[in-house]
Amino acid sequence: MRGGVTLFRGDGGAARRYVEADRSRADDYYLTDAAVAEFVQLGRDGEVTAVRELAPEAYAAWVDWAHPVTGERLGVPRQAGEGRGGSPRFAEIVVNAPKSLSIAAALHPEVSEALDAAQQDAAAEIRRWLAVHSVTRVGPRGAQEVVPVEELHTVAVGHRTSRSGDPHRHIHLQIGARVRAAGAWRALDTTALFAQQGAIRALGTTVIAAHPVLAKVLHRHGLTLDPATGEVAELQPFNAAMSKRAAQVERNLARLTAEWEAVHPGETPGPAVTARLQAKAWAHERPAKKPTTRSEEATWIAELRQAGYDPATLTRAAPPAVVALDELSIAEIASRALDRCAAGASAWTTHTVTEHITGLLTEYCVRAAGDELREFIALATRLALEDCFSLLPPGAPAPEHVAHLTSVSVIGAETELRDLLAARVADAEPERPSLGGLAQADGLDPDQREAAAAVASRDPLVVVEGAAGAGKTTMLAAAIAASEREGRPVRVVAPTKKAAQVAAEELDVPADSVAALVHAHGWRWNADGVWTRLAPGAIDPETGRSYNGSPAAVRIGRGERIVVDEAGMLDQDTALALFTLAKESDATVALVGDRAQLPSVGRGGVLDMAAQLRGRTWLMTSVHRFADPAYADLTIAMRDGRDPGAVFDQLTALGLVRIHADADDAQAHIAVTARDGDAITVATIEEATALNERIRARRMEQGVVDGTRTATGSDRLSIGSGDLIQTRRNETRLGVANRQTWTVQQVEADGSLWARETGTGRRSNTSVHLPADYVAEHAHLAYAATAYGAQGATVTTSHTLLTDQTSAAAVYVGMTRGRQENLLHVVAGDPADAREQFTAAMGRDRADRGLAVATDRAQEAVRSLVDDGPARRVRDEIAALIARAEAAERRAAQWGHVTDLLVLPGRRLPTPSLRSARLAAMARVFGVEQVRRAAGRFERANPDREARHWAKTAESARTEAKALRSLAPRDALARIERTRTAQARKAAARMAQNAEAQRPTIRGHVPRGEAYGPSL
Repeated sequence: MRGGVTLFRGDGGAARRYVEADRSRADDYYLTDAAVAEFVQLGRDGEVTAVRELAPEAYAAWVDWAHPVTGERLGVPRQAGEGRGGSPRFAEIVVNAPKSLSIAAALHPEVSEALDAAQQDAAAEIRRWLAVHSVTRVGPRGAQEVVPVEELHTVAVGHRTSRSGDPHRHIHLQIGARVRAAGAWRALDTTALFAQQGAIRALGTTVIAAHPVLAKVLHRHGLTLDPATGEVAELQPFNAAMSKRAAQVERNLARLTAEWEAVHPGETPGPAVTARLQAKAWAHERPAKKPTTRSEEATWIAELRQAGYDPATLTRAAPPAVVALDELSIAEIASRALDRCAAGASAWTTHTVTEHITGLLTEYCVRAAGDELREFIALATRLALEDCFSLLPPGAPAPEHVAHLTSVSVIGAETELRDLLAARVADAEPERPSLGGLAQADGLDPDQREAAAAVASRDPLVVVEGAAGAGKTTMLAAAIAASEREGRPVRVVAPTKKAAQVAAEELDVPADSVAALVHAHGWRWNADGVWTRLAPGAIDPETGRSYNGSPAAVRIGRGERIVVDEAGMLDQDTALALFTLAKESDATVALVGDRAQLPSVGRGGVLDMAAQLRGRTWLMTSVHRFADPAYADLTIAMRDGRDPGAVFDQLTALGLVRIHADADDAQAHIAVTARDGDAITVATIEEATALNERIRARRMEQGVVDGTRTATGSDRLSIGSGDLIQTRRNETRLGVANRQTWTVQQVEADGSLWARETGTGRRSNTSVHLPADYVAEHAHLAYAATAYGAQGATVTTSHTLLTDQTSAAAVYVGMTRGRQENLLHVVAGDPADAREQFTAAMGRDRADRGLAVATDRAQEAVRSLVDDGPARRVRDEIAALIARAEAAERRAAQWGHVTDLLVLPGRRLPTPSLRSARLAAMARVFGVEQVRRAAGRFERANPDREARHWAKTAESARTEAKALRSLAPRDALARIERTRTAQARKAAARMAQNAEAQRPTIRGHVPRGEAYGPSL
């Protein structure tokens, strides 16, 4: 499964248009009884309590917060405007599958049924998981409780085709934004939902890839389901053919839609118009192939045959080495999942643990049914959590979606790194060399001069921070020249190979990644992020040969200065290796970066720790990049993040904000207006993929890109000559680095391609040949990218698309790429709404900054929460009532069993025999010892009466629990208090009656004076 959780804020009519626009007219032939969606209602434990097929009107009503079963209103949605966005109507995640599975379903009806079942099973497992883990909040601000959801609504909208009409099986799984909890309809906690999306994605992927029935059906048709990727091995090479045709239809459809909107200004095409346009888009240039009947699948087969598909000559893939769940060690899976958690962050959530465990099952090529996977994942998660401990104080609320868990290994690594950093702090400030007489120092501003002198000094630890565009590279050139004049060599490294290449080009010195340096000195890391160091003579697990120590070319000399550029992206494990190496070599280190820009991908905070422990940071805040001095000053305010509302107002005043009606409009606008070479920054990979597809279509219309022969990239989009792509994996043998950009020169028949490096500023750029398998797995279109792809670039104009997923660092990076212009695109109802969204984004800091910050964040996340409020007390009371009911039901069943044992058809026993039979039956049911200990009570007991008594007790307890669930927490508490008061009164009355009954009675004549008191 690809994609994350998205929130839909439109009304019911807009939702209908949204789901109808995401599939082709061919889907109409698969719909039955005019139903467009399946509604499923679930209870607290994940049990399905209601299912309904929804017609278009009923679906729209559900989106508008009407209960499909009872018809009741679940609240009144807030409309967009007055500086606030509209209420989320639902959250959506798409349950999809690789293209090759959709192709297999088009080829074979039996596979089609099996794939439908697999995707339905995946949706069902996701629903169940959400019902168990979704939460809402109850209570006043400052004293809220996070409570579990008691009734969750989901809607599934299934599509067999994409918007362009090619085979694409997917289900839009929509989670209602209104949930039942604590006696009322409340808002789903979407903060928790976003924290759950990784686990949801992993679960859906694993259920489909591990599906035993789907694999078996494919096998019968000579096809192989790869449990690690979910692809059909034999059909995967034909993904490109179907994607190419889809891209052609998409271009036609975009052009026809634009023409229709030009003729009908201000109108939105409805279902009938959309279907007509889709048919025209397919018919354009290929009129015999338009999808008008269910024979659409025959058209797909024809397309495949033209691409070389022939079932008679199809080569069967080698069977995958699948494993059963009972072959796996739960302890090993739990341990590996925690290793991955620790490699990725200083603190994590319960859902992160579940995500990694579920992902490992896919990597192990497991084949199992959904219920088996669910049980294994739950057991492994519980086991892994036993080895975590919380950063929160004892007794504090600890919701599953709050990142408060960590491990001993994380604490140990950070402590060791801090000790290494602290040991580098000199007792007195070292002397700094003069920059006089250096050509590289000409034109430096005061901040740059001070920083360059510090880097050129013998100071064991220097920390330099510079804003985007402040001239860090210019400063480093002067520092290197000054240091080498003093006889101290300088080695430049960076956290990524791409950043090292940029540094090498701009500084004209050798540079490499930090990982390459420490790897040469024996450090190794596995797929789970666990680091070790080889001793000379040890066997290298990567080569199988003996490790003979570091080569002479990479050995660090005594007193050598190691400069880490882009140090804000340095993760703790790499830093620990680097500072250990520096200590062994008696080298000095200078960290140069910007904490306001993007953080490390793994466990970070290195620059924060170094700045804190060093006690002094050289700051560079004079910005030189931007043509407009006013904008340069504004970027400093943006970096500080103190008043984001004022920053937005200034962006608006400078004419740099573009407001769009919806995401589709925003992407269409960027695709049309962006020029070649512009930087386009988005928040997610899915947004980048959608925008890249649009931009590529426009470039093909302009004749810039040749679609005659194409390859397929890792984003499943076509790549042709003239396309801009990005490589995503370092490969020394190919001469490429992660996030390096290239322009495609030629695509070969086998799917490989030739590409020329771009964006280097050199007159002569390198050309490389990328094999087809590398392209398919590690290369994709790069017109738009996430902030990690944009950081380090300097262009004429930049575009930044703001969404719910955009962080403050991503905004800052995106809005500082352009020298001349930096445009902000926002989907909003009005400027006030856009301002609110910008302010919210500038408050999102997702950077991992070490354990201290992780602890502060965890405590801040639960600061306004309480764990013993009214809702918790009501839940405890309900749980006690349910436990009482279950115990009473067991007791009633036991007495019923006694009665059954005493039933002897056709005869009655005399009293002594009946007494013995009763005791024997009771001993058989309750045990001899229990009956012997309470013989008197058992002898007096009447089995029928006891069974009725306990059954009534159970019924009363369940009725009371149901009544409490229907009430708001404070009303429920009042009822509980009233019940307890009444019970206390009854108990007191019984005690009084018992006491009265036990008073001694004096028989005979009582003198009058004694009877009525002393006589006066």
